[in-house]
Amino acid sequence: MSTQISRTRLLFPSLLAVVFFLFARSLSAQNTIRVPGDQSAIQAAINAAHNGDTVLVAPGTYAENTNFGGKAITVTSSGGPSVTIIDGGAKGSVVTFNTGETASSVLNGFTIQNGRSTSDGGGIYINSTSPTITNNIIQNNTSCGNGSGIAVEFGSPRIQGNTIQYNTTSGCSGGSGAGIWIGGAASAQIIGNVIVNNSLGSGDGGGIALFAAGTPTIRNNIIKGNTATGLSPATQGGGIWIVNQSDALIVQNLIYNNTAGQGGGIYFGVPSGDRGPILVNNTIIGGSGGSQGSAVYADGFDNQVQFFNNLLIGLSGQNAVDCDGTYIQQPPTFTNNDAYSPNGTGLTGTCAGQANQNGNISADPQFVNASTEDFHLQSISPAVDAGDNAAISVPLTDYAGNPRILDGNNDCLSTVDMGVYELVQTANASLSPSALSFPSQVIGTSSSAQSVTLTNTGATCFQFSQVQIAGDFSQANNCAAAGVPGGSSCMYSVTFTPTASGSRAGTLTVAGSDGVTKKGLTVSLSGFGLTPPSVSLSPATLSFAPQPVGTTSAAQTITLTNRGNAALAISGINVTGPFSQTSNCPSSLAGGAACTISIAFTPTASGTQSGTLNITDNASGSPQTAGLSGTGADFSVSANPTAATVKHGQSVNFSIGLNPVGGAFNAAVTLSCSGLPNSTTCSFSPSSATPGSGGANSVLTLSTSGRTPKGTFNITVVGQSGSLQHSAMVRVTVN
Repeated sequence: MSTQISRTRLLFPSLLAVVFFLFARSLSAQNTIRVPGDQSAIQAAINAAHNGDTVLVAPGTYAENTNFGGKAITVTSSGGPSVTIIDGGAKGSVVTFNTGETASSVLNGFTIQNGRSTSDGGGIYINSTSPTITNNIIQNNTSCGNGSGIAVEFGSPRIQGNTIQYNTTSGCSGGSGAGIWIGGAASAQIIGNVIVNNSLGSGDGGGIALFAAGTPTIRNNIIKGNTATGLSPATQGGGIWIVNQSDALIVQNLIYNNTAGQGGGIYFGVPSGDRGPILVNNTIIGGSGGSQGSAVYADGFDNQVQFFNNLLIGLSGQNAVDCDGTYIQQPPTFTNNDAYSPNGTGLTGTCAGQANQNGNISADPQFVNASTEDFHLQSISPAVDAGDNAAISVPLTDYAGNPRILDGNNDCLSTVDMGVYELVQTANASLSPSALSFPSQVIGTSSSAQSVTLTNTGATCFQFSQVQIAGDFSQANNCAAAGVPGGSSCMYSVTFTPTASGSRAGTLTVAGSDGVTKKGLTVSLSGFGLTPPSVSLSPATLSFAPQPVGTTSAAQTITLTNRGNAALAISGINVTGPFSQTSNCPSSLAGGAACTISIAFTPTASGTQSGTLNITDNASGSPQTAGLSGTGADFSVSANPTAATVKHGQSVNFSIGLNPVGGAFNAAVTLSCSGLPNSTTCSFSPSSATPGSGGANSVLTLSTSGRTPKGTFNITVVGQSGSLQHSAMVRVTVN
């Protein structure tokens, strides 16, 4: 245990010292060293810097030749390249990266000038490293080898946003790539630079030279006014020169007014078995210097080279693209390119057969103004919407930063344009009216359609991304699925089908874009949902008191109520059975309103009578019905006894019964008799009676006289009530 303690005591101070050292180093990381504030010279600041530090250089001219020394630092100006200059004084390369620098080694915001190298890289020399070179002006540098502006040997730097100009060879011959030279397999990135007015007096590649450069990327650069001259039989590659194993990806570069004997814009020679370059969406316009490939000269085993969506424009009377067949007769692959030369040939040599197939054309590209270097396309250009969307590495934006793959010809199909610029057209779409209000509509039923017109007064198609309708509304339209071309219109038919009562709201939304500006168009929708008509009848049945047959009862009423808030359409009211009706019901009964139906009973026979009230309407359950019933009442006449004998001058009595039939007969029945023998009278007491429900009686008295003849007589007793008449027979024998 004591040994362990002693070991701990011995180790602890050492560990503490290490921790303190690391902590102190972390505090010093990412420091800013100011020049000339902290160090008088840029190189001194670099020497003092640690990885992660920034050397911040104030405006001024610094006569130095600097080397990053392998440090992952940022050396940047505070005022920009126009006022912050590193002048090499013709004493060597101005800036050198040759100690394993990575992308974390950054040179930004300087004018790099007056470098002179007896070999490569007068302005910047990069060897087996991959620094980041951004936003510099690299000018007036010379070399007796390659890359007077920038030379890269076996490196993968990112060279972006720089202006590389007026670099040249001086006092010596040979060399290539006056602006930039990339040699040795790697993957350099040359992006967004302006490479202009660089020149070689006896070498190839006035702007850029790629020599066994591996897989570099050249994207979004302007390469113009560069010159390669002085070699026999012809200097090659005024803008770009590509030889040996250089499988470059060349995307969206504006290359024009460069000079070389072969390939004023680009020259490439492909070794056997190599892929060679891929060119996508470049605008390459030939320069002076010869008629062999004013824009592009293809040489070597070039059958694997691919051209997509390029404008390959030669000077008047020259060949735009010349494919040399010395080594192989199979041409490069041309897809959707415009190879054109006024008074000359678009594609010649082995690539002549590629003309007018695979989307290739040969026509004046109709630049806005080539004389002022405005190489945007006019709307009438045949290169508009003439590219291949599926081409390799089609850029998302054009050289000006506009979105790629727009609809330039107003056919509602977004197709990439050829060349570096996409034609930007504007759609101007609107919906009219901005709101629709629907009349009240019964829940679950659909209204008549109302129309909304989508009008596009712009120059290109308004392409749909979404058509959506919300709420209790639906739409149908005659619009094309893709969109509405500029200068046309289409119509949406909107229908309201409420799902609940009360106010209902919704929105028609049509979203789309012209490829640049997204726009959502809306129409507000409103309507009112009505509860469907609903009928109630009160009472639901009617029962009539007994009514003498053939007579009409007093009327009873049924109240019809519309319990919905939609109008009830009444198309018919009728009754069945011995009933009749009248009503004050209209053909359309408003929601919540009521009307009455009067029913009368006129029995046609005795006994129970039934019928139905039927109401035909637009409510659920139509026809609505109410049950009707009543009793037909009648009476009968009877005599007791039915026969009697009487002497002359005497009287005889009979009991006459009046009995209800079918129900209580509550009308008076008047009695009379007929068939009396001469000199005989009859009388009733009472002369009339009401049978009611239990019947009634009257006494018939027959009175004879001395003149009454003898014999047997049949006398009819008649009961009369209204139109009803019934009788009974009595027999009288006179002695």
